[in-house]
Order: sequence, then C-alpha cells, then structure tokens
Amino acid sequence: MKKILLSLLVGSNCFGQTFEKVTLLQNGSNDKRIVIAVLGDGFTAAQQTSFVSSAQSTVNYLFTKSPYNEYKNYFNAYAVKVISQESGVKHPGTATDVIEPVIPISNPNNYMGASFDIGVHRCIHTNTPNKVGQVLATNVPDYDITYVLGNSTEYGGCGGTYAFASLNSSSNELVVHELGHSFGNLADEYWFPGSLESANKTQNSNPSTIKWKNWVGTNNVGIYPHAESPTWFRPHENCEMRYLDRQFCSVCKETIIEKIHSLVSPVDSYTPANNTSLDATSGVTFTVNEILPIPNTLVNTWTLNGTVLGGSTGNSLTITPGQLNNGNNTLMFSVVDNSPLVRVDNHSTLHVTNVTWTLSKGTLNISDVKAEERRFSIYPNPTEGEFFINGKKDFSKDVNVEIYDASGKMIPSRFELNNSVIKVDIKNYPTGTYLLNVKENKTLILSQKVIKE
Repeated sequence: MKKILLSLLVGSNCFGQTFEKVTLLQNGSNDKRIVIAVLGDGFTAAQQTSFVSSAQSTVNYLFTKSPYNEYKNYFNAYAVKVISQESGVKHPGTATDVIEPVIPISNPNNYMGASFDIGVHRCIHTNTPNKVGQVLATNVPDYDITYVLGNSTEYGGCGGTYAFASLNSSSNELVVHELGHSFGNLADEYWFPGSLESANKTQNSNPSTIKWKNWVGTNNVGIYPHAESPTWFRPHENCEMRYLDRQFCSVCKETIIEKIHSLVSPVDSYTPANNTSLDATSGVTFTVNEILPIPNTLVNTWTLNGTVLGGSTGNSLTITPGQLNNGNNTLMFSVVDNSPLVRVDNHSTLHVTNVTWTLSKGTLNISDVKAEERRFSIYPNPTEGEFFINGKKDFSKDVNVEIYDASGKMIPSRFELNNSVIKVDIKNYPTGTYLLNVKENKTLILSQKVIKE
C-alpha cells in the first residue's frame, strides 16, 4: 500500500513514551487504509476525556468536507492521549505582528512544546518537532496524516510537517485548512509569500498550459492574480484554502484525491489467494473486495489471456474450464477511479490497480494459482510524445511494452527501463488513442489506453 517512514528520527532517542490510543474511525486494517493520528498537547491526565471528545469532533467534521466525505471508507483515525504535566499552550509574547501580550504570557510544561508566536501570534506549532515524531514512532508508526490539538481556546493553528490547531470555536475548520497544507501540499490562496509553486499556486497565467487548465471555466475556477503579488495566481476566489468555513475548490479537491490515490489501493482483498490449488473441472469464482468511494466511482475490467471479458464489470467473476487453455492462463482484474472530481479524460496521472491470477491448467484439470496485486501510475496521459509507467515495485529485466493502434495493429515502440519506471517514446505516432500492454516475464501485467495529443 504505502507507508510514511519516520526518517527524521535517528539515534537512540527516536522513540518516546507509550500512551493510550483510542479508535475514532475504523474502516479496515491499517495497511489498507490512510491512517490519521490525532495528538493532544497541553492536556493533563485529568483532561484526556475532553481531548478525545475534541479529537472525535474534528475527525467527524473533516469527513463532512468534500473530497474527504467521498473517500471516508479509505481512512482510519486514532487519538493518542499524550499526557502533559501542565495544562495549556505556551505563549512567549514574542510575536511581531501584534502588540503583545495579546493573551497572558505563559510557559506551561506541555509534552510537545506547543506554542503561539511561531513567527506570528496565531501560529501554533512547536520548536521541538522531534517530540511529535517520537510520539508517532512509538504510538502510531504507520500514520499517514497527523495533527496536534493544543489545549487553548485562543484562535490559532499552523501547517507544515505536522499540523497544529487550537480548541477555538473555529478549530474544526482550522484542522481542515491546515491539513490542506500538511496532507494535500496545498498553498494558501490568500497571500503568503513563504509558499512557492504548488497545485493551487503558480506564476504561469497561460490558460492552455496552466496546471489547472482542465478546470478553467468550471465551478468558478479561473486564473486570479494575488493582489499583493500579481505575478502569482490562484484558481479560485472563495476556496477553503483562502477562507475558513468554505469548500475546497475543484483544483484542491482533485489534489487531495490524487494524494489519496498515491497512498492507498482500492483493492482491500481478493480470492483465491496465492499458491492455491483449485479443481478446474467446474467453474471457479474469483472475487476482489474493493474499498468503495461514496458514491462508488470505481470502474472494473476483467481480461483473460489479454482479451477483455465483455459485460464483466463487477467485483466477482466465474471462469469455466472451457475458457482455460492447457498450460498457463492469465486472468487480470483492473480498477481505476472514474470520479467526476478528477478530470479523468484529460488528467495528467492515471492510477491503476491490477490483481492478476496466473492459472496453470494441467491434464488432470487442476489449476495452480499464482495471485499478485500490482499498482501503477501512467503520466502524463494524454501525452505529447513521452509518458512514464511508474510501478509501486521494480519491474523485472524481462519486461516488454506493446502499443496497439485503434485497428488492433501492434506498432513499433521505444522504451527505457529504470528499476520501477518505464519511459515510453511515442513522439512519431499520429494523434489518437492507443492501447498500452506491458508484459513481464511474458505475462501481461498492465493494459490501459494512452492518448497522444
């Protein structure tokens, strides 16, 4: 699937104290889900019930926001009861954007050093981020998203490697906005000079080449200059990344979905499993259990020995003995997400998950099964001449790329293999739609359409 490793933590002090962990959302096993870890800072042992309640509230609210609500089934969430010796968030009174002290100066002994005045008064963060990393490494090592709730009702929050938010009445919205930074890698759409090029901020104003060109003219997406620096542009005037209590614009929604696709597979499990022997004298049923978006936007395809099985689009298929050749057969289930929140027909990256069964049929009608799940990204698609196939694991050296035109004729192709990436050159092809087949060790592992512009 994924996992984010705590590479920042090295040496003998990389693990911290073990704290109680409370489940806030459970949709499946962690290795098949995006894991949210909610930490508290400035909560004493006596205040942990209040912390868990606040953590649950922020998680519940997050999944009322699109696109998180459509992909809620892809997430698990946990609260970690980090115990501080003293209550509250530090306030050194050192901010230069206000006349201090805005609130009384204080220095509570909180566990992770959550503090106001990190640059500006309202920015809550910590000068000791390794403390956050140590808590995660010990208590939720398989996390993908994390944020820290600071025990203060003063308005405040910040993004970065770890997002922070206070318990202000706007905390739910603060969490959503700050996760836009730390999870989606989105920039603020109000003016902040510290961020540079990102999915929702650019210095390119050409509508035919701007990174959100697929959305220009839809849902009020345009090319809007920042008044404070008009050589920089944002896609929307009323997005969650500009104002609280809004919705994400189409560009930001698509970016968050792309992050979800990069971390988790829509395949939860499948049967039969690897190294299974089946009696092939009767029909054998193959099933893929999927993690469904809400509503379901997954598109499934089944192929047997390279031929699409027309009409078979569900998650279960029965193969009869008469459909199998003697020797090796390849049955492949392929799934892509056709969400309207992603401009699939003209989107730069296509995420594909395949489950492949190699069925070895002998004279005694016994099929030995070899099953494998593989994930791929194809980009850019459409392409002007070159595209890349990125596998989640390295390809073997015995790999071959086949390109077919609309008539089904295989045409010569050039490709280069570099471990987990295949570079394919179709510069000399006419514009049109082509079928891409990738074979590894003479077995089909990928079959998808590629568009040449």
